[in-house]
Amino acid sequence: MGLNETGFTKQRKKLTIWLKISIFILAVVIVLGTVAGFAYWRYIYPTAEIMPGIFAVRTHNNGMPMGNFFLLEADDKYIAIDAGADKTETEKGLLKLGISADDVVAVLITHSHWDHVGSLDLFSNAVIYTGGTQHEIYPEKRHEIILNDEMIRIMGRLVQCFYTPGHTIDSVCYLVDGKYLFAGDLFVTTNDSPFEERYDKDWQLECREKMLELEDVEYIFTGHFGLFKDVEFFRRWF
Repeated sequence: MGLNETGFTKQRKKLTIWLKISIFILAVVIVLGTVAGFAYWRYIYPTAEIMPGIFAVRTHNNGMPMGNFFLLEADDKYIAIDAGADKTETEKGLLKLGISADDVVAVLITHSHWDHVGSLDLFSNAVIYTGGTQHEIYPEKRHEIILNDEMIRIMGRLVQCFYTPGHTIDSVCYLVDGKYLFAGDLFVTTNDSPFEERYDKDWQLECREKMLELEDVEYIFTGHFGLFKDVEFFRRWF
């Protein structure tokens, strides 16, 4: 009788341990799911008008939300900042916004990674602007290079370009109308594993500091963390 009780006790202990492990794993899954859900809704905007005259298009990678590209209204036309990853998704996003690709007169490319340039050839009427050196991936259409610190006007909007390499050699930021900073992937979290051979973490961090020193910036738009309206919070974070 004692032996049976001992065996039962051991079995019960094993079941208790497995139950605790299962509960722990379930808790971890719930926490990770909650964090992912928060990031999905907080940092990556659904396709919509997010501010008067400024629109976000959400893009995905293998079904997972990965970032935004943006459109600014300009005299009944539009300026795109980057062009999204997937042409079909970009077309659906533009349709949802009621914006025709033919009405996009300019595309400002922050860098040439595929998730920022994948839909470029949809914008057949647009002039492509870049600030870097990687031009072989762009369609054969009108293409302009903006120099570092150069200011140009596009359909009434004042655009200033800043070279911010590190993430890629051709990475740039665009300051529009003196207060909207479109930062591309400048603020993507860095680590010791390079995204590509030319990646330079220290250079990227130096460029971050430079951009955060700009005065009069009221909004920071990122490719993967959405829009930040509290620039001081952003400065403290980075």
